[in-house]
Amino acid sequence: MCEHSLQYAREHDFRAMQFNFVISTNERAIHLWHKLGFEIVGRLPLAFLHPRGKYVDALVMFQTL
Repeated sequence: MCEHSLQYAREHDFRAMQFNFVISTNERAIHLWHKLGFEIVGRLPLAFLHPRGKYVDALVMFQTL
């Protein structure tokens, strides 16, 4: 889905792509976003209530196209 979104954005002259809410404890998702060329550009402290009952940070991830 992400690769499709990136392709669509490039074809329609978008200049960048941003994902606003990647959960900081989700190491697999962070690894995937990095692999697809995204960088962490921001951190939202304690923005997400994890199902295990504690608040964790959310990350903002960005890529110039």
